[in-house]
Amino acid sequence: MRRVFVLINNTGIGGSERRLGRLFAHMVGADPEAVLIINAGLWEKLAAAGLVTGREERVWRLPEPWGRLADVLGRGALAFALRKLDYVLFSLVLLVRYGLAVRRLFHLVLGGAYVALPLMLLRPDHRVVISVTNRSLAGLVGVSWALPIYRFALLRCACVDALTEGVREDLLRRGLTDAKISVPSGSAVDAEQYQPAPTKEPWVVFVGRLIEDKNPVLFLEAVPAISRAVPVARFFLLGDGPLRPQVEKALDRLRLRGLVELGFRAYLAPVLGRARVFVSLQRQDNYPSQGLLEAMACGVVPVATDVGLTWKLVDETTGIRVKPDPGPIAEAVIALLQHPQHCERLGRAARQRVIEQHSDERFRAYLGSLYARFET
Repeated sequence: MRRVFVLINNTGIGGSERRLGRLFAHMVGADPEAVLIINAGLWEKLAAAGLVTGREERVWRLPEPWGRLADVLGRGALAFALRKLDYVLFSLVLLVRYGLAVRRLFHLVLGGAYVALPLMLLRPDHRVVISVTNRSLAGLVGVSWALPIYRFALLRCACVDALTEGVREDLLRRGLTDAKISVPSGSAVDAEQYQPAPTKEPWVVFVGRLIEDKNPVLFLEAVPAISRAVPVARFFLLGDGPLRPQVEKALDRLRLRGLVELGFRAYLAPVLGRARVFVSLQRQDNYPSQGLLEAMACGVVPVATDVGLTWKLVDETTGIRVKPDPGPIAEAVIALLQHPQHCERLGRAARQRVIEQHSDERFRAYLGSLYARFET
């Protein structure tokens, strides 16, 4: 059965987009009958991040006429609504292309579930897998009115690929059956692209969307104490999002201008390769954060909030788990920066854990076995 991968998100790029966009592009490259359907703006971001070349074959880049207009308007309700008009266009494209086609296997991610829903209703014989990557479906969807639509798509599909057991538990509470849900043993990181640099620097890195769940302001509140104890330390807060104004205010309130580099970077490997410490402060779960995995693959030692399944990545052999408080966060980072040899040992173990448990090969094998269930 021919495979169609549909990855849609016209509001940004995060860990799910980086992980699955890269994997899907590689899988399409290895399968001459497969195709990747993706919105053009997201494809451009993946290319800028070095995750794809931008020249891959059988990648169908959907134009975003309304999204281009929204970019001019910036953030706001009107811009958000305009971007979603492109979803309507994407749905029509899928209906025209696959409404009368022979049966396919579709793997949908993020906005792909909305875009393909009309096709799912018209052609229930198509086999559909939907990936859910957030342990809170409401957090994944983002707006309350869209939650019933997304849940309906999940109920209609053949299988849900749930990133973690926490995701699975949330889906069970929302009425999905256990038989419909599949959970991989890990995630996927390109350990060739993300490698330690020959020389490490006293750099402390935070990567993530600037949203409440990621706790970017909490990271900034720990920086003054770290800087006093380790004056040579350099800090990076790499990301963008709705909390940008609050982050800017925190930089001024804490007098951190010039000490913290703030902004979005498409290509993270050069910074992560040289950094010593990665700080991940998610409120619900740091497992398996793509940014955290990429950092560990680069031999960066994680300091992470002790929540959810974080312990599966961060234990006493690979990093330090802490309470969500500036004091313990600062103490952990200081201890690592002041003992570079210990930091290097933890970093080597962190990279080894990613290679053993979160390799591309292992995750592609999981997807292959998942697809095989529905391709007979």
